[in-house]
Amino acid sequence: MKPSAKLEPEPESAAKADSKPKPLAVAPAKKHTVKTDRPVDDDDPREGPSPKSELKASSTGSEANIDSFSLKDLRGLRKDYRRQPDESIISWLVRLWDAAGDATILDSTEASHLGSLSHDPVIDQEMMREASPCSLWIRVLGSVAERYLCADDLYMQQTPWKTIEQGIQRLREMAVAEMVFSDDINTRNPDLVYVHL
Repeated sequence: MKPSAKLEPEPESAAKADSKPKPLAVAPAKKHTVKTDRPVDDDDPREGPSPKSELKASSTGSEANIDSFSLKDLRGLRKDYRRQPDESIISWLVRLWDAAGDATILDSTEASHLGSLSHDPVIDQEMMREASPCSLWIRVLGSVAERYLCADDLYMQQTPWKTIEQGIQRLREMAVAEMVFSDDINTRNPDLVYVHL
């Protein structure tokens, strides 16, 4: 049997210094461009649910590298983010925020390939107007603000709530409506908006 070496405890300062996470260097993503002028075909009933949307913009210093979406990606986005026939605009906005937030960056061509997401021609046309790449969330917010005159028009679509979950959903919808018509362009997160009751 070998004699065991006596282990001495490390000084606390050394242990604390090593416990902090160290930033990792990440290689920039390659940009690929596969675009078409054809509209995305209707959903294929044989397709399953699309994978969760991923962030398409990676920041390296002061510049952003935007990857283009393939037609398959755009079909998946349309399938995930399309407003349901019985869903109000404001409920759809909350669902869109929960699913995508600011993570889905599109240029105007990609936005046009999505087709009708809202089932409202004014909103859908307005989403395609912004030429520079921006998030789907920002495109939709601007479009809804152009379509509706004030937050009261969106509130009219709400139904009474009977459960706590429905009450929470109602408060989130109110936050989104406040945000759509807010003059503060820095407040684009409905979870941080103060709701005036």
